[in-house]
Amino acid sequence: MIVEEEFKISKKLLKTLTADTRTQILKALEQRPMTASELSRKLGKHVTTITEHLQKLKESNLVERVERPGRKWVYYRLTRTAKDILHPKSYRFVFVFIISFITVVSSLFIWNVDAYPGDWLYGLDRAVENLQLMLARDHLEKAKKHLEFAEERLKESKVLIEKGKIEYAKKVIEDYEKEMNKAEMEINKARLRKRNVVPLLESMSEATSKHEAILKNLEVKAPQLSKDVKPALIIAERKRIKSIRELENITGKPYSKIISR
Repeated sequence: MIVEEEFKISKKLLKTLTADTRTQILKALEQRPMTASELSRKLGKHVTTITEHLQKLKESNLVERVERPGRKWVYYRLTRTAKDILHPKSYRFVFVFIISFITVVSSLFIWNVDAYPGDWLYGLDRAVENLQLMLARDHLEKAKKHLEFAEERLKESKVLIEKGKIEYAKKVIEDYEKEMNKAEMEINKARLRKRNVVPLLESMSEATSKHEAILKNLEVKAPQLSKDVKPALIIAERKRIKSIRELENITGKPYSKIISR
């Protein structure tokens, strides 16, 4: 049994949570126990890849194997540790979790250090983001985080282009697109739950306007990235237009009056 006061986040656990695929597996297993094949189909990844990630999660005590008598399939389910991370039952647990995390991070000397793809600290930065999403209270907060991460990806791409790391820049531009799509998805979920999405739609319209300017500048600085930047530019433009239309529909006011209030 895990006692909240004794919970510690280890370096091994931190490294495990760095990979997006592993956090996706954890979220999928929230629904019910699944086999590696089921997870493969659900996440659209090869079963070998899923199996490798499941092994890492098992080693970090986040998932466990369930072998049912008379059945040849092996199922995986969340452990108590994983459930407590995904759904903290008390503020005390959240506090202990965060303090433990800070202890690990500070021991690795990453305070005030900017990390970019290719740097050994970058994985830890992304682990921080994954943990922030796990601890987000609702869809509105998750959407806000994804918008923040999207902007961070654009900042990273700018620095990477300046450093001549074009391949890494391509990757973070792709990640920007993913973050924007996730932000929109969380806003839609919040809307379905009758939450007030107006502030987030305003943030989306303002952010995407800024993103368009940044992406156009990146295209000028690195013409060889044009085919990678254009899809991101289209996404930013479409989401800006869509958020403006939704704002006007919800408020019944022209966008110019909404932002000037």
